[in-house]
Amino acid sequence: MSSKHTYLSHTADIAFDVEADSLEELFTEAFKGWLESVLEISNVEPSDEIDIKLKSESLEQLLVDFLNEINFLLTVKKILCLEVKKIEVNASEFLMRVLLGTVELNDNFILKEEIKSVTYHQMEIRQENGKYFVRVVFDI
Repeated sequence: MSSKHTYLSHTADIAFDVEADSLEELFTEAFKGWLESVLEISNVEPSDEIDIKLKSESLEQLLVDFLNEINFLLTVKKILCLEVKKIEVNASEFLMRVLLGTVELNDNFILKEEIKSVTYHQMEIRQENGKYFVRVVFDI
């Protein structure tokens, strides 16, 4: 596994590029970018799990839906997703299932940014030379 994400300079948004060996790693690395964007470094362990199933119209829509779902859990349900425990992405049917380690949000967490939404700006999942790439932009 050699996935990574690299932040980009952006004035009104948070943006980063993701590179991964598989679609599952691409989605997981985008999740990590989201988590780093919203939460100060924390050594809290998940105490619960949540299983999410999504179906969309495209891979890009699936990634946006996934990131918006975990952001909704944080901002509305006060559930912080801390880790991807298991993930399956079906590229031909634009389906995903992910098991996330979670914890209830409390005053001990220091949130860095409030993400309003995940945008489609410059988002295109592409595959080149056996690697997957995408740019993720959060509206803050």
